[in-house]
Amino acid sequence: MLSPALITTPRPSRRFATALLLACLLPAAAQATEQPPEQLVLISFDGAHDNALWERSLKLADTSGARFTYFLSCTFLISKAARHGYKAPGHSAGRSNVGFAQDSAEALTRLGHIWAAHQAGNEIGSHGCGHFDGKDWSKSDWQAEFAQFDAALAKGWSDNGAAPPAGWAAFAKSGIHGFRAPYLSTGDGLYAALAS
Repeated sequence: MLSPALITTPRPSRRFATALLLACLLPAAAQATEQPPEQLVLISFDGAHDNALWERSLKLADTSGARFTYFLSCTFLISKAARHGYKAPGHSAGRSNVGFAQDSAEALTRLGHIWAAHQAGNEIGSHGCGHFDGKDWSKSDWQAEFAQFDAALAKGWSDNGAAPPAGWAAFAKSGIHGFRAPYLSTGDGLYAALAS
């Protein structure tokens, strides 16, 4: 058995030590002169309802250069008086877990915010309509919900007594990007509807 005093390790050569030191220091020095990577912070608004929050977030986006994703529930484009025009799968007409616009004026204000957000480069996604748990809905149930979302968006201005801005029809047809399932609840019917 060797005693600890007799165990030695070879000394690294000066060239090796210098190379090791440079290898450790160069990446840090190179990083100090490079720009830091861009950060991506995800902010989304579930339901995209409160007009005060729309105003606040649009102002923040304008002053900071940030862009947001707003997941819109279509019942917020439908006034309480017109709520019976919406019928979720398996529910009676005029029902919604998140409510409706108080009146046409509130819906029109929200539509204006949606248009301003879209024009400024923010993303508008679908959150369905009535915020029901659709985990057990069939493909056709989800297709009906999506069709009602599309119709509420396309006719939102006229259904609330105003003319849409130029370009709204194209936006309503192809400007919605993404979908967030209410309660993040999914099922085979949802996946089949999204695929089709």
